[in-house]
Amino acid sequence: MKNLDLFTFDIRFQFRHGFYAAYALVSILYIGLLLLMPASYVEKTSIFIIFTDPSVLGFFFVGGLVLLEKDQSIFNTLFVSPIRIHDYLVSKVLSLTVLAMVSSSIIFGVVHQHHVDYLPFLIAVTLCSIFFTLLGILLAARVDTVNMFLYTSPLFVIVFYLPLLSFFNLADPVLLYLLPTQAVLILLEGAFDSLTVQDYIYAIAVFMAWISFAYILTYYAFQRFLRTKCFS
Repeated sequence: MKNLDLFTFDIRFQFRHGFYAAYALVSILYIGLLLLMPASYVEKTSIFIIFTDPSVLGFFFVGGLVLLEKDQSIFNTLFVSPIRIHDYLVSKVLSLTVLAMVSSSIIFGVVHQHHVDYLPFLIAVTLCSIFFTLLGILLAARVDTVNMFLYTSPLFVIVFYLPLLSFFNLADPVLLYLLPTQAVLILLEGAFDSLTVQDYIYAIAVFMAWISFAYILTYYAFQRFLRTKCFS
């Protein structure tokens, strides 16, 4: 029950601070842009938009959330309760993944309607959001202010945007396939073309490895963050 209560609290907190309103507006702007584009560009542009924005919104939002909760001294009361760090991380990841899935699904649903396969699309958005939200918490645990988070975030995530080189046919080194974001692009493109079982196995396996690694790093970084910056 405490996990559900914490998840509900996060959803309400995000709603109250305008996250849903902000992404409703962003989604409307993206839909308008895509509907006005020539049909030949819509598929590739919509994939690019989902890859670079709604799927990774958790990274940027969670940094602000963690630092805002620190400033509001929420951790001082939250973690004297039976809430564990694991519960906190899971709640943050899932609540922001819900927002990413809702925003992305609305954009794709309005623009493409029933002309896409939503299974690889939803897998891509879900796994991408989980991974980047964990990265966002990891970075937030290492900085002191929102400005510092925003200044350092591009350097923190730029390597994960390298698969765009392959997406735009600029380069296709085999090492890109070790990155989880290469798997995201394969799954998103698979929403318009058929994927093999091997494609699904590759994408999910790569993501599970990266998400596990990111979770371990984030857990211990956040534990140290609480000990040195919140309860010191």
